[in-house]
Amino acid sequence: MDFFQYESPYRTGLFIKLTWAEYTIPFLVLFIMLFGLIKNAPKWRSNLEGLRKGERIVGIIFLVLYLSHYVLRFAIYGFDTIILPFQLCSISMLGAIILLFTRNRSIYAFVLYAGVLGGLVSLFTPVIGYDSSYYRYYQFYASHLLLILTPFYFLFVHGYIPSKKEALKAYFTLQGLIVFMGIFNLIFDTDFMFVFLDPNKLEKFPIIRYFGGIPLYILPAEMLVALLFFGMHQLIHTAVKKQKIVCVNT
Repeated sequence: MDFFQYESPYRTGLFIKLTWAEYTIPFLVLFIMLFGLIKNAPKWRSNLEGLRKGERIVGIIFLVLYLSHYVLRFAIYGFDTIILPFQLCSISMLGAIILLFTRNRSIYAFVLYAGVLGGLVSLFTPVIGYDSSYYRYYQFYASHLLLILTPFYFLFVHGYIPSKKEALKAYFTLQGLIVFMGIFNLIFDTDFMFVFLDPNKLEKFPIIRYFGGIPLYILPAEMLVALLFFGMHQLIHTAVKKQKIVCVNT
């Protein structure tokens, strides 16, 4: 058994099912880490030097996890569309890594909304193809947990509270990416961000049937995204009031 075996299950057709524990444990880890983050946030704010060091360490770990995915895929497929970082979580992860190294507020809202929502969807519906006997399992879950936790860290520790304007900017940035990916997928017959009109893709993504099939799935999917953005914005501001977090504008 090769621990670093990394073929795409969509290319091989081989999908190893996760056990109940393999599926559930990452959610437990996420809950514990998020609880610890919120509980310790006030104490961490008093150690600015330690925070910066910690952010860089986590950023390096995140970067290694992120790059290892594409290095291993490149070693197998070479210059192929499969190595392009065009999925929503991949784009959000890159933003989260930049955020950890730079604390750049301008990209924060997109990482928060698109990253957390995309990360949670990936955790609930993991399409990995590998179980805990393989590196891919740990790479997938570790990177997605960091994707979710990073923006919450900046929310509760640094006071990066998104305004309505920032939330709208993040939403329309996502819409721009959706349009771009739709055109790219049409030209290169890919399926990044699940934006496509090819009926044959239903075999690969059967869940789309519940959204009305192709091409009708795009409309309810867009409505769901807008609802999730709005709902998440409201939940964040409710949590902020309870935690009495002061907004940081820079």
